[in-house]
Amino acid sequence: MKNTQSLKLNRDFRRAYRGDSAVGGYTVVYARKNRYAFNRLGLTVSKSTGKAVVRNRLKRLMRESYRLMEGDIEKGYDFIIVARGRAVGKTFEQIKKDISFSMHKLGVKQ
Repeated sequence: MKNTQSLKLNRDFRRAYRGDSAVGGYTVVYARKNRYAFNRLGLTVSKSTGKAVVRNRLKRLMRESYRLMEGDIEKGYDFIIVARGRAVGKTFEQIKKDISFSMHKLGVKQ
């Protein structure tokens, strides 16, 4: 991810959660303007989705989906992508399509 940094601090997560959101079938995407010329990305997968192997796979799928569409997304936003319980067992294409749909819904993807 060339133009994106990780969202790490709790206060940054809380601020991003107060932004706009778009719900898809498998994910929820929160977006809020930041004061930087680059995007920041945070990923959240609850323990209720499954064990560590399942959670890590979902995070890898979501991160790769974002990376592939990164060039089409406006700069200057904080994003949080939250995996829903029904995301478990879905293919990469299904997750990517869902995140893309949410980004379009938020109006940040061209």
